[in-house]
Amino acid sequence: MTPDTPPATDFEQRSVDDRDLLRALIDCLPDNIYVKDVTGHYLADNITHAHFVGLRGTSEIVNKTVYDLFDKKLADRYSADDHTVISSGQAMLGREEPIVGADGKERWISTSKIPLRDGSGAVVALVCISSDITRRKLAEDKLREQNIELQQMAESERAANDALRSAQAQMIQIEKLASLGQLVAGVAHEINNPLAFVTNNIAVLQRDYVDILELLRLYGSTEEAVARSDPDALAMIRRKAEEMDAPYVTENTAEILSRSRDGLKRIRQIVDDLREFARQNTVGSREPAANLNSGIESTINIVRGRAKKSQVELITDLSPLPGVTCDPAKINQVLLNLIVNATDACENGGTVTVRSRATGEHVEIEVTDTGCGIPMEIRDKIFEPFFTTKPQGQGTGLGLSISHGIVTDHGGSIDLKSVVGQGTTFTVRLPLVNSARK
Repeated sequence: MTPDTPPATDFEQRSVDDRDLLRALIDCLPDNIYVKDVTGHYLADNITHAHFVGLRGTSEIVNKTVYDLFDKKLADRYSADDHTVISSGQAMLGREEPIVGADGKERWISTSKIPLRDGSGAVVALVCISSDITRRKLAEDKLREQNIELQQMAESERAANDALRSAQAQMIQIEKLASLGQLVAGVAHEINNPLAFVTNNIAVLQRDYVDILELLRLYGSTEEAVARSDPDALAMIRRKAEEMDAPYVTENTAEILSRSRDGLKRIRQIVDDLREFARQNTVGSREPAANLNSGIESTINIVRGRAKKSQVELITDLSPLPGVTCDPAKINQVLLNLIVNATDACENGGTVTVRSRATGEHVEIEVTDTGCGIPMEIRDKIFEPFFTTKPQGQGTGLGLSISHGIVTDHGGSIDLKSVVGQGTTFTVRLPLVNSARK
C-alpha cells in the first residue's frame, strides 16, 4: 500500500474476501460454469469450463463466443438455445446432449441456462451450468442393454417352455394314438372271429330259411289229408299257427335275417374304419402314396354318431386325389380334430361339409361348418397351445395346436376363414411329395 492509497474499509475488505472465496469455490466445482451477455459473448467462467473448451485460464474466455470454441453446427445449436432463453425469459433446465471436448473425447452433458435480470427485470446475461453425465448415460445404456437381454432371455425361455409343453402334449397324443391303434388291433382281432362266425351263421340261416319255407308250404298242401285222417292234430296245428301269427313270422323272418346281416356288415365296417383311422406304422415313417379320401371317409364314419346326436349333418364332397406322402394316422388325427370342432360349433340342424381336391403340387382338404364363427380378436390365438373357447372341462386347447404342428411337420399349411354368426372354413394344404422333417 502506497502512502497515497487510503486504507481499505472493513466492508470493502470483506467484499474482496467474499469475492475471492466465491471464485475459489466456483473454480473447485467439477461442473462447467460460465456467464454470457445477451449478445452471446462470454463474460466469465470457471477453471473446469476453461480447461474443457481448451483454454489455459479463465481470463481467456472473455469476449469469445461459441463460434470461437465449437464447430458451426454445434455453435448454431448453442446460440439458438441462448436466444430462446433470452427472448422468453424462461430458464432451460437439464438439457441433455452429446458433445466432443477439446481432448477429442465424446461426452454427455446436462446443461441449464438461467436468465440474469437487472433491477428493472430486463434480461442482461445468462448464467450457465453444464454437468458431465457421461458415466450416468453409459450406465443407463448398459442397463438398457441388460434389460433388453433379460427381455430376450425371458421371451426365449417363454417360447422354449411353450415349445416344450406343446411337444409334451404332442408326445402324449402320439402315445395315445399309438395305444389306440394297438387297442383297436387287439379288439378287432377279438371281434373278427365271433363276427365271422355269426355272419356265416346268418348266411346259413338265410339259405336254410328258404328250404324251411318250402317245407312249410309242402306241409300246408297236406292239410286236407290231415283233416280226414286226424282232425284233432289239424286243430292243434291251426291253433299254434294262430298263436304265433304264422303269416307274420314267415313274412318277416327273412327281413329280420337280412337286417341282421346288414348290421353285422356295419359292425365290420366300423371295425375297419377304426383300424384305418388309428393305423400307425413305425413312429415317424411316411407312406409314399397314402389315400387321403379313405382317411376322410373313415374319420367321418367315426364322428357320425356324435354328429347325429347333436343333430348335425355331415356332408362329403371328395374329388379324386393322387397319393400323398404322409403319415396317415397323424393326418386322420388332424381331420378328427377339425371335424369334431366343426360339429361342436354348430347348433341343431347345422351342417359340416368336408371337401377334397388336388391343386397343382398340393392336396387341399376343407372342413366347413355353419356354426357360430370365430371372432377376429382371437383368431391369432387359436393355434396356441392350451387356448380354448370351450367351457372348462370340455376342451384342452391342444387339438388345433397339435393339428397345426402335424401339418407343418408335413411341409403343409392350415388356414382359416370365418364370419361370426355364419361359420368357419379350415383349409389344410399338403404337398404331394413331402420334403418336411421325417
